Amino acid sequence: MWLSGHKAWLLQRVSALYLAFFLPWLCWQWVSGFPDNYAAWRDFFANTAVSIAAGLFFLALLAHAWVGMRDILLDYIPVRLRPFMLLLLAGFLLACAVWTLIIWTRMPYGN
Repeated sequence: MWLSGHKAWLLQRVSALYLAFFLPWLCWQWVSGFPDNYAAWRDFFANTAVSIAAGLFFLALLAHAWVGMRDILLDYIPVRLRPFMLLLLAGFLLACAVWTLIIWTRMPYGN
């Protein structure tokens, strides 16, 4: 199975570390004068480093969700239902990824 054992464990931990560093940084940005209108918000995400960090955040979030939910499904769902539930989970996370890509491609970069 794809990403079983050590690789899944490592992906879960690496994504958790990224999430654990990105979210406090984003909260700090909020506290220290986060953009309060659309133009300021747009300028904040126009910064290439911020947009890449946000993109990596969503990739880490999706990977973390896949490994965690997959492990839960494999441990607690009856064998007959597992393929359907895994397909449902994969479809949901893929839809989230597509939605994120659509939003990300509409964001202004480098203005």
